[in-house]
Amino acid sequence: MTGCGNRDNVIKKINAEYFTISYGKSLYEAKDKVKQETVDILVKDYNNIKFVGTTSQEINYDKAITIIFINNDKISGQLTIDDKGICQMGNNVNTYVIDKESNIYADLLKVYHEVKGKYKS
Repeated sequence: MTGCGNRDNVIKKINAEYFTISYGKSLYEAKDKVKQETVDILVKDYNNIKFVGTTSQEINYDKAITIIFINNDKISGQLTIDDKGICQMGNNVNTYVIDKESNIYADLLKVYHEVKGKYKS
């Protein structure tokens, strides 16, 4: 593992009106499915991601969650992260390890199940 050369500036701060979220092969659009407060919490999580460094480990796509944030009908941010904190941001080819203090995976998994449940009713 190596350190990110400019890790404090890797994350471009985003805003979002809604998002799509996927886990495994299921993809759901959260527009009109969650409160804006939920969107804001996930945006805050995203904007506050801290990296431990880059890694050659591959993302475990069976356990990975992908969230695509949408603002003004355009993608404002994208994250794919697995249960071990291995992630990729947007179209970046680098794979990073997120700081273990981050709750983003747990928050995303909870929201994924919330959104998925809205499609079953």
